[in-house]
Amino acid sequence: MDCYFCIVNTPGVYAREIIVLKANADDEARAALSTVADQWIGYDTLCLYQGERVVEVRSNPGLGFPQDPLEGIRIPLAA
Repeated sequence: MDCYFCIVNTPGVYAREIIVLKANADDEARAALSTVADQWIGYDTLCLYQGERVVEVRSNPGLGFPQDPLEGIRIPLAA
C-alpha cells in the first residue's frame, strides 16, 4: 500500500518540504493536510499524494489563491 504524503511549496524557496502523513484513507489524509496547512502559514500550495496518485492540491487563501481545492488539473504535454 502506498503511503500518503504532501509536498509543501513556499514562495521564494527552491527546496520543497515533503511530509509523510499518518492516514489510511483519503478523508484521513485530507484532515491531516489541514493540520499541515495550519503549521505552514506561508505556503503557496500543498500537494497531497497517495503514492503517485494526486489526491488534492490546496492553495493558500491568505496569499490570494482560491479557497476551494484545485482538483482535476490536467497539464497538456508538449508535442
